[in-house]
Amino acid sequence: HDLFIAATPKTCYCKIYQACMNLKGKKFLVTGGSGFIGSHLIERLTEYGAYVENFDLSQGRDIQDEKQLSQAIKKKSDAIFHLAGFSGSKESNENIEKSFKINTLATVNLIEHVLKYSPKTKIVLSSSRLEYGTPKYLPVDEKHPTNPISAYGLSKLCATQMVLIYYKTKSLNVTVFRTSNVYGSHPHAKFSGYNIVNHFIDLAKQNKTLTIFGEGDQKRDYLYIDDMIDAFILSADSKANGKIYNLGLGSAISLKEMAELIIKTIGKGRIRYVRWPDNYKAVETGDYVTDISKIKRELGFSPKIDFETGILRTINNN
Repeated sequence: HDLFIAATPKTCYCKIYQACMNLKGKKFLVTGGSGFIGSHLIERLTEYGAYVENFDLSQGRDIQDEKQLSQAIKKKSDAIFHLAGFSGSKESNENIEKSFKINTLATVNLIEHVLKYSPKTKIVLSSSRLEYGTPKYLPVDEKHPTNPISAYGLSKLCATQMVLIYYKTKSLNVTVFRTSNVYGSHPHAKFSGYNIVNHFIDLAKQNKTLTIFGEGDQKRDYLYIDDMIDAFILSADSKANGKIYNLGLGSAISLKEMAELIIKTIGKGRIRYVRWPDNYKAVETGDYVTDISKIKRELGFSPKIDFETGILRTINNN
């Protein structure tokens, strides 16, 4: 906690600390809780004395299964962190129907069950910066036009629009996060076309090649996992209903610089530049930087881990 306090503005620390203290004895449902983000979230929630139920496909629990879903929701959690989904822009374009069934229709079904069986439950919906598509200006704020260029981005945007309709017409208690690229300590897993920072770290530690499409000049906003979890917990403890927040570090680094930093820090690995494959080029959105002024102002959130520190922590804790 000493390091946490030193790295965090006092007012921000107090809000996060109090929100964590308020977790004790509360009940939470986490869909997709066995994934990278979900596992970190469950660890933090349980650390502070909350009761957490994991609803994950790896356990045979499918968010498309209405019976399983209703059984879980009838337990009347204080909040549901909805993380389950079908990820990847290229992958979604190759599986359009699956993308909308899981990311959009299953989310609508989840909300319908919440309104029917547990209407006081707060919903925290994890969405993506890809709802915006190719940025028209930087940094990207919440007023930026939404024009996704992949089935993934569109399926997430449809889910966001639907929960806002439920907020306006049915008083659904919901907060939506459009997150940038997240990274942090993780179990070694097969790369699925996203979470590039973790993938590059795994490759470098094995002294393998880090492959970059094009020249690697595209900039990205990378958020450390602990900061992301802070924002989720703040939202569950707040009255920010019907709100969308952009969630990121608020600064960016190029893909090339990111890879070079990882190799320099680990002392192993090499970079290879290749031509853009057509299916990846079609969903490339270009530079992205998050405007986090709204979430700072309304939730009191401020990232505490800069990128270099986050890379070092990920390497040392992995």
